[in-house]
Amino acid sequence: MGKIMKHFTQTKDFSKEDYLEIFRRAQIIEDGIKQGKEFTHLCPGKVMATMFLQESTRTSASVQSAIIKLGGGWFGMSGIKGTYLESGEESVEDTLKGVAPLCDIMAVRHKDFDLSALAAKGFRVPLINAMCGREEHSIGAMAYCYFLRRKLGTLAGKKIGFYGLIKSSRPAKAMARAMSHFGVIFYEDAVIPEFQLPKNIFQEVAQNGCQYIQTKLDNFIGEVDCLIVTEGLPQAGEDPKVMEKFNQNFSPISQKELDLLKRDAILIIDEPRAMSDGRSVAMPEVDSDKRESTKEALESIIYTNMALITYLLNIKF
Repeated sequence: MGKIMKHFTQTKDFSKEDYLEIFRRAQIIEDGIKQGKEFTHLCPGKVMATMFLQESTRTSASVQSAIIKLGGGWFGMSGIKGTYLESGEESVEDTLKGVAPLCDIMAVRHKDFDLSALAAKGFRVPLINAMCGREEHSIGAMAYCYFLRRKLGTLAGKKIGFYGLIKSSRPAKAMARAMSHFGVIFYEDAVIPEFQLPKNIFQEVAQNGCQYIQTKLDNFIGEVDCLIVTEGLPQAGEDPKVMEKFNQNFSPISQKELDLLKRDAILIIDEPRAMSDGRSVAMPEVDSDKRESTKEALESIIYTNMALITYLLNIKF
């Protein structure tokens, strides 16, 4: 009997054991790359379809780079211009099914498409959520989990703080779900109640045995091992009046907050940083602070993407 196909359409597709296996592979790959080794022998001839039906910069580049570094190649879409999606003659599902016979694995990005439902119908190749649907940026969360676990030594008992548009941040929601497998203590300041973590994810985090404390930034900034500031722009469809209320109450991260943050804490300012009122979620002085680790964290997505691709394709090493 053949092995059951695995997909990564949402963070809860994976158990703690799955994540640990991804982290094991990612560490081998990271250490090897930094030692000058290559991993092109792992996926020679394998083809990834990168179906990015919504704008993307870092994520699309990261999955394409990952499959190349594994010895494979990619084809795909960047937006829907010039396709049957643009003309309305084909649905997203039809498009994805149409290219599936041409690839071995597929990464998908779309603002609201339900990738899990597609997987449940028996899709013919492994699917990867590259920020697909309204709730998650699954591979982004995996990269941050791997980075923080390696940087901090462990996630168990570590204090992770979120600040900003939590409900509207697909990376933040996915991180809360993924890291809740590892005994993290979460703190959240969503600035206004309307942007707090959705109740269903709050309940999942609690069911996984983690504390999720909603309070003001001043009450936890001096305690956290990592502070994650969400991207500044909301998801499409947010109420403009609620966004105006958020903007009126949000204070960008500045030297004041840097002075309160622990000396050995990690600071991640998610991107894009621009806010809907023209400001940035962080002041310029943040970039020169040694604790600011966003670019270093983003580098981890290459290692975790490579690990994920090999895992879903059942390539052992």
